[in-house]
Amino acid sequence: MSGPPANPNAWRPSDLEAMRRALLIPVTASALRAINDAMAQLERSYPEAIPGAKASLDAIAVIDAGLVSGGTPAEPFVIKTTRKAAAGPVPAELPKKKLDVIEYATELLLEEVSTEYAEPTANSYGLSSGAQRRGHVANLLLILPGLASWCPPAPTPFSGTLIRS
Repeated sequence: MSGPPANPNAWRPSDLEAMRRALLIPVTASALRAINDAMAQLERSYPEAIPGAKASLDAIAVIDAGLVSGGTPAEPFVIKTTRKAAAGPVPAELPKKKLDVIEYATELLLEEVSTEYAEPTANSYGLSSGAQRRGHVANLLLILPGLASWCPPAPTPFSGTLIRS
């Protein structure tokens, strides 16, 4: 016998840890308390946003699992399919004599179908896994803006160590 259906506008027990992992927040008592407070405040003030946050958490978990496992090779997908066939329906009465067959355009009876496939890559879907993850993290930070200060700063292209020779 199953229990009552889960409230879609409520957090799951695993969401606090998923939120911490998704936003790369360190494991400290104050950070966990901040996440818990932000989640509780959202549940009180705007519970309709929780399903969107849970969807982003689930998407980030899938992306992270794919990155850890090295990604699974996806099935090739169809780029283009071409078909050559008779312009109209095949007549019910086909020619029976050899001379009639020569006069009749038999290539109209043939059907040729060609399909081109492509191997899927991250670029074929438009966004890399990292860009998709950053998009979901940005969604979470829009829903829970108080957690932005707990996230590590994004690396800039100008950061690094200076080496003099």
